[in-house]
Amino acid sequence: MKQIILIMIGLLILSENAHSGISSYKKSSFGYPYILSMPKGSTKKDLLPLIVFLHGKSLSGDSLEKLYQYGAIAAIKKGKKIPAIVLAPQCPEGEGWNPPKIYRLIQRIKKTYTIDSNRIYITGMSMGGYGTFRFVAKYPDIVAAAAPLCGGGEINTGPSLSKVPLWIMHGARDTEVPIIQSKKMVKAISLCDSTKCLFTVFPKLGHGELTQCYEMDELYTWLLSHKKENGVSRFIPPSALITENKFYKIKKKAVLQNLEQPNQKNKQ
Repeated sequence: MKQIILIMIGLLILSENAHSGISSYKKSSFGYPYILSMPKGSTKKDLLPLIVFLHGKSLSGDSLEKLYQYGAIAAIKKGKKIPAIVLAPQCPEGEGWNPPKIYRLIQRIKKTYTIDSNRIYITGMSMGGYGTFRFVAKYPDIVAAAAPLCGGGEINTGPSLSKVPLWIMHGARDTEVPIIQSKKMVKAISLCDSTKCLFTVFPKLGHGELTQCYEMDELYTWLLSHKKENGVSRFIPPSALITENKFYKIKKKAVLQNLEQPNQKNKQ
């Protein structure tokens, strides 16, 4: 009898831990189809932070397998351990990121998982960088910190963006999304509040090299160091910056195939 009880307890533990790992969902009613990753050993009952990753134009479509090419989910697939739920929605072909749809998806995830509402983060690159700026501008009250990479946005959103700690990154040699797109956002934010925005420029890097930021611990450590308290998230400088000498060389052909400049439609 004792042995049977021990077996049953073991099965219960396995059942609770079965939620950890990478899962994919295609139900359009969620706002976007998505891939979701939970830290190993965690369960739906554990209070966890949420990181939302927005991909670039080249990963748009109706195949979630594309999201394994680069980004937070791709890094996890390679063995990166991120102590948070990572949510990676997929944008349909020919569309740009829509903040209300992202918000609706986050709310849906909060009904299924125990999300720490004071620790919700968003990051993205290229078209996803534009989407990150756009989402933070519309919903600054729910974002604890954000990191838009090689993106851009609307300068009139500076007042909203200045409420949230931001780590903006761009390569000076980016010919797909010129660095001026990030610079104008930094200026617009700084005119409102210069204390919550960090701008990192990589003098020798182009567009595609920044995909490697998602393989580096510094980005996730910085995001997760922030927490809203009484509705406000205090900017915390990164203890270790992502530096240019950490990047490995990416073949030009791969960069051109995988990362294109968001067209004008996708910037809206």
